[in-house]
Amino acid sequence: MRPVDTRLPQSAWGKSLYGKTMIEWVKSALTDKCAVVDYRSNQDIPIVVKNIVDHDCPFTAVLYADTPLITKKTIVEAARALEKLGLNVLKMTRGYIFKTSFLISAERIFAAKTYFFDEEDFITALNPRQVALISDIMRQRILHYHMDNGVIFDDPSTTYVDCHVKIGNNVTIEPHNILRGRTTIADGTKLLAGNVIENSIISEGATVDGSRIYKSSIGANTTIGPFAYIRPDSIIGANCRIGDFVEIKSSTIGDSCKISHLSYVGDATLGKMCNIGCGVVFVNYDGKKKHKTTVGDKVFIGSNCNIIAPLKIEDNAFVAAGSTLTDGVPKDARAIARVRQINRPNYNTDGKRF
Repeated sequence: MRPVDTRLPQSAWGKSLYGKTMIEWVKSALTDKCAVVDYRSNQDIPIVVKNIVDHDCPFTAVLYADTPLITKKTIVEAARALEKLGLNVLKMTRGYIFKTSFLISAERIFAAKTYFFDEEDFITALNPRQVALISDIMRQRILHYHMDNGVIFDDPSTTYVDCHVKIGNNVTIEPHNILRGRTTIADGTKLLAGNVIENSIISEGATVDGSRIYKSSIGANTTIGPFAYIRPDSIIGANCRIGDFVEIKSSTIGDSCKISHLSYVGDATLGKMCNIGCGVVFVNYDGKKKHKTTVGDKVFIGSNCNIIAPLKIEDNAFVAAGSTLTDGVPKDARAIARVRQINRPNYNTDGKRF
């Protein structure tokens, strides 16, 4: 039986780890000018080098991309040790610190001794198990940073926060929350259990419960979910209620609107203080093109309506439940677009329906 190759594949160097690739994590430990060198070894591990042609920088660091936990603090400590010990080159557990003047003119580089600093920084991504260990340490570092700034995590072991995420004061985050990309969580926000929020803004005092939000903005004191799906390029205003099993796509929802349950709003603009009933569908696709719907302020749309775009519903309009609209509705008008009910007496007296 041939042994299994457990080494990390080359594709792993470009894989995102809490918002950055391994190489980007290593580069973040250095300042300003960095270069990635395609260093050839049996694993093709790239190395990251502080630009050695920068004569103004007294020190040059050479770091390997398989140590993404390396921190700027450790690099600074190593540079101070190099200077204090009067060395030209200092070998760390993984990587080197040089005096730049020596490195430019040196014909041969030799370091007889390895100097040890925070060894957690040098855990090496040799295989998937090591990457999992690095990932866990990195997750804890990110969460501890936010905890030190007053964020409350009910269960840190089930919480994932990317490095670019910003979280304000007095924020409570319940278990099983995933915050990705350049997401901002403002002051006083509550993230109840089971959310995935990516590249979005959650404003002050908002509450999100068991929902998915992608590349969108949620207004102040708005409640989302449970089980809501906010798709990219949506803007939800302040003091709104977006309830369970509501899907919103590429739409702008004005302040104080209520879309409480089981509705789809796509490619629409809603004014303020609108009420969208249960089961309403904004029919935005005709099989070839997407079309837009415009809804004014204080519009009431009853349950189980189909709004066939493109059309406009003006301010204070009322759409009766069960209607299918194909034309616009004027201001202050009531629209009823459904077949009149017909009752046929004695229809089933003989036990036969047809």
